[in-house]
Amino acid sequence: MVQKKIKGKKIGKAKKVAPTPAPLLAASGATPKVDATKQKKPVNPLFEKRPRDSNKAKRDWAKRDLTRFTIWPRYINLQRQKALLLNRLKVPPPIHQFNKRQALDSQKAREVLALFNKYRPETKLAHRLRLKKRAADQAAGKDTILAKKPLVVRQGINAITTLVEQKKAKIVIIAHDVEPIEIVLFLPALCRKMGVPYCIIKSKARVGVVVRRKTCTTLCLTDVEAADKTTLAKIIEVIKAQYNDRFDDIRKNWGGGALSKKAIARKSKLEKIKLKEIKKAEKAAAV
Repeated sequence: MVQKKIKGKKIGKAKKVAPTPAPLLAASGATPKVDATKQKKPVNPLFEKRPRDSNKAKRDWAKRDLTRFTIWPRYINLQRQKALLLNRLKVPPPIHQFNKRQALDSQKAREVLALFNKYRPETKLAHRLRLKKRAADQAAGKDTILAKKPLVVRQGINAITTLVEQKKAKIVIIAHDVEPIEIVLFLPALCRKMGVPYCIIKSKARVGVVVRRKTCTTLCLTDVEAADKTTLAKIIEVIKAQYNDRFDDIRKNWGGGALSKKAIARKSKLEKIKLKEIKKAEKAAAV
């Protein structure tokens, strides 16, 4: 800002005049003033300037599969390593019977779980309300007859083992993915010995839904109502044919032992070499 003086007195601050716009200067033919004090930035010859002309990328994204460069979470890696080991190593029959492929098919599993869902244990709220109602009736002086224990699904490996040993269990279902497997490893053999029909169903979470839990290892029914007797008899017949009566097949059926692609390629290469040698020997013998 410039200050004007009139006879030794300051009158005010005068504004600087704005510079003429470049388009007007270009139209008039005059050249804009360049500040000589400003220095140009040095340009590095190693870096080439490549300005973008548009928002569109210069080339398409790589079509190569980049899955193997992904860093997966630890639990996913462990799952995959376990699945790979179960394919490669020879798995003994007691463990192989819990393989997903050996489990009950989806249609039959639905029928079994539909029957078990009819005998789900009551919720905590329903149980509390029932006891409150009974207490209120007793306080009012009403005659309260103690009702029979409702028929419900029994759960948990310890309770079910006892029921199977006492031959009270009518039907037992076991989850295929129990960890560690030793928890339920003995149960199929025990069921066969005691003549109790059993089946293996996919997913412990699916089994747990019946008893309102996140997961559950085993379930069993000790009895059913008269209306469901025929359904239970049909299910038992199917299950016995698939599991209890196939004991000899199950105990001889080993799992795993599958070769990798690399091993298969090596094996086929050796076989080709052997064939060539046999053909050479045959030609030499003919001559």
